[in-house]
Amino acid sequence: MNMGMGGLRAQRSWQIGTRKAADYIILARFRDQALGALISRFPALAGMSSGEARELHVTLFGPFRSRSNGAALLTRIEEGVGDLNRLTFRTGDLIRLKGLRGGAIAMSLVPDQEFSAFYQRLVSVLSPLTEWCTWIDTPPGHRIFHVSLRFNIPFRDFDLFWERTLGITPSPEYEPGEVRSPIPAVRTYLKACDSPVSIFRIAIMRRGSLWREYDLPQKTWLSRRESADPGEWERTYQTFRQNEGLELPEDKHSTPSRQFLISDLHLGHGNIIHYCRRPFFSPGEMDDVLIRNWNHRIGSSDEVFYLGDLCHGRDALPAAAYLSRLNGTIHFIAGNHDEVIRGAVTSLILRRGPTQFYLIHDPAQAAPNFPGWIIHGHHHNNDLETYPFINARSRTINISAELLDFIPISIDELDIILQQVNPDEKIGTLKEARDRIHPRRLPDDSK
Repeated sequence: MNMGMGGLRAQRSWQIGTRKAADYIILARFRDQALGALISRFPALAGMSSGEARELHVTLFGPFRSRSNGAALLTRIEEGVGDLNRLTFRTGDLIRLKGLRGGAIAMSLVPDQEFSAFYQRLVSVLSPLTEWCTWIDTPPGHRIFHVSLRFNIPFRDFDLFWERTLGITPSPEYEPGEVRSPIPAVRTYLKACDSPVSIFRIAIMRRGSLWREYDLPQKTWLSRRESADPGEWERTYQTFRQNEGLELPEDKHSTPSRQFLISDLHLGHGNIIHYCRRPFFSPGEMDDVLIRNWNHRIGSSDEVFYLGDLCHGRDALPAAAYLSRLNGTIHFIAGNHDEVIRGAVTSLILRRGPTQFYLIHDPAQAAPNFPGWIIHGHHHNNDLETYPFINARSRTINISAELLDFIPISIDELDIILQQVNPDEKIGTLKEARDRIHPRRLPDDSK
């Protein structure tokens, strides 16, 4: 094979050891429209445009130089990942960092326990392979995870940029809810829910370019071309939902007939995927999964108390088109985004033995001093401190779809969960509630 002079020189340089080994960086690349929009808007908010910005990522390890070939790196990273389906983090404080080429203004990240444990494993399995790495990643690892709003800010501009960042006033659209401590003003412009950000892929950068990317849900390595393929991203999300039980594969109808609850499907509403960090790639995929989940759980003789906001957005179909595809007898409590629907009411009271439930879309509109529980939607996962799945202090139950894993919950199961809740306790999601209660104590439809 004719390699040409350039190829022969490169081959000889490897043989005699004059060409440097490849430098690597391990990144988590993720999709989050809210953080991406904040990074784009940040220079305007601060009134300065010095520095650079790149696509969303979190540096996990590196830069480093490996003493082994690339195949060994792939194997070690797979060992570190194990059976993880995703990593999650929340945004934290505003921080300033200084590098060799300039400063960075960033949001610190608060990783979940699995994320933190994964980093420790990564340090453990990669360190023996490194010829050289930064002090940050020397065992046991001292990395501060962050997302840069701006980096490589010239040192001459850095202090002024930081002062202007601290001087940003909070967004007039921000509603603090029950936040116990102040947050950076710049974070009030982050138009997203209170749920953590999910990471589904781990990328290896080699000599500054994407080399391979590991898909956590699918447990497979992707090439550079595959990593950018929208169809591959759809498979990533689908596999994640299936692994987490967010997508029912078959009918789970109960016998005898039961009553169910859910709210805020927002069918046809593409932006809800971004606002509420729903694990879907497109509105069409979301609609198909939500409708299938409903029909796999709800039989023709079941009743559903639906608490509003069935569909929304300019691309949504009329409500009747969606209702015609949903099983069961539906008692519709109207939401703020709903069109006029025949038979819909603004609120409803249910009695289950000695317990009363007040069903309404927006809890702010509930009757004052109601003696039972207020079941509502409207808040999605936007303020989990004030409106978690169960807030025993305020006697509210948030059944927005995001908190129910996008599958209607039976009132029978809810009754059992409420019997286990302590006064003043808060439980973020239905999954958290189920994790606390032995499966044998729950109805079959919850499994």
